[in-house]
Amino acid sequence: MSEAGPDPARGRLFLVTGPDAVERVAVAVSLARALDRSAVVDGEVIDGMLVSGRVPTDGALTAERLGQLLLRWSAALAAAETFQLEGFDAVVTDDVQGAHLEDFLDLAAPETVHLVVLRHPSLAPDTPRWGLWVDDDDRSAEETSTHVLDHLDDTRVVTAEPG
Repeated sequence: MSEAGPDPARGRLFLVTGPDAVERVAVAVSLARALDRSAVVDGEVIDGMLVSGRVPTDGALTAERLGQLLLRWSAALAAAETFQLEGFDAVVTDDVQGAHLEDFLDLAAPETVHLVVLRHPSLAPDTPRWGLWVDDDDRSAEETSTHVLDHLDDTRVVTAEPG
């Protein structure tokens, strides 16, 4: 048995969100590639793991659907934490907008979250103005991820008061 090396520093937690799934995933993957050690955790992939009993995502938001959203986000954060504990930055990507952004951040607490909101015409207008908002323009995913890294301090959302 080999001797284990020093514990790696805990990785950071990113959330890339916005209503356009293709753009969101492209930016998350590009951002992860720009980091030294990283993993992408896609909330839609986690949602697809529900084989039976899954509540449809279209239509009214019922208590059961909200419960499954919280399950999805909790599972995404658990996977992200597994990577973080091994020194990887975890880039979670999911459609978390409107009042649900606060729900997601509550689940992430006390973790600091590097929040990137991809603006889009269909973004819920009640989405809190936290983190770094990136305009939906002609910027490529790579250019967007470079912009995010250039403005990393602006992405930081502290989810709990230092104790």
